[in-house]
Amino acid sequence: MNARFSFRVVAAFLALIAGTVFNHDMVSAVLRPSDVTVSARPDSLLAGERLHYVITVYHEGPEQLSIASLATGQGTPFEIISTKSNSKKLSDGRVEYRMDTELAVFGLGRKPLPRFTVLSGKGAVSERARFDVVPTESVTVLSASDSTITELRPIVPALKAPLPAWLLVPVLLVLLVLLLVGSFVRSLFITLRRHLDDPVRVARKKLRSIRRQLSKGLSPDLAYESLSNILREFLQKRYQFGAREMVTQEIAEVLASRKINIREGLLKLLDQADLVKFADSRPGIDECRRSLRVAEVLVANSTEPEEPEFVDQEE
Repeated sequence: MNARFSFRVVAAFLALIAGTVFNHDMVSAVLRPSDVTVSARPDSLLAGERLHYVITVYHEGPEQLSIASLATGQGTPFEIISTKSNSKKLSDGRVEYRMDTELAVFGLGRKPLPRFTVLSGKGAVSERARFDVVPTESVTVLSASDSTITELRPIVPALKAPLPAWLLVPVLLVLLVLLLVGSFVRSLFITLRRHLDDPVRVARKKLRSIRRQLSKGLSPDLAYESLSNILREFLQKRYQFGAREMVTQEIAEVLASRKINIREGLLKLLDQADLVKFADSRPGIDECRRSLRVAEVLVANSTEPEEPEFVDQEE
């Protein structure tokens, strides 16, 4: 009984040793130091800056590979920012496994690249073939920044700078000046427009033009026709009624209902122009000039428009 138990223990021990040796030989056959390469750029940087760390493993396949135990974090000068990995088949039949890692580097001086472990096969981590790699390459951390930084700090949101109170005074002054200038320009524009559209100014300008045309050969009958049109346009714009479309009698009725100081003189000139147009009256050029001068004086002396007087009618 004891001999049989001792034989079983010895056989199990020998099998364990054989399995361990076989597993070690298999790992060595699958993963060799020449199959693993590492690179990092840049080769020198400031504390807290980023390092691009690349690990590449070439193998025959079809076993699955992964990188574990990358020496980063607390107690090391490296902190992982991001990492990604991929595999692709090469033209010679081998498989390339690559892991790209972005690291933040801290401290000061020469820092050896972080060691890592390559795992091969499937299943639990403890059951997979392992290959430990300690890179001989290093990176230099310069002292241009605080070398006491050893880890990433949480990002603090930027503080909003308060608006200085003294800045409000010139801003308000500028706005006030712009407001005053805008108001002045608007008033100037309105005044200029009123001046250019002033019916008195427009009528006097046209009457002077007719007088000059008389000296250049304009006939008196055409001058009287122009005089009638000018006076009707003036009445329509100055006193706000449709004088252009009215006959002289209708204009007289409208003017009679208003307190207009020049109505008698205007009606006399309109009647004279009607005689020239409809009764074949033939005044001389001197008489025509006098009529134009009288019309210019009447227009210049016209009062402001008066509201018509309404008389209440009782039933």
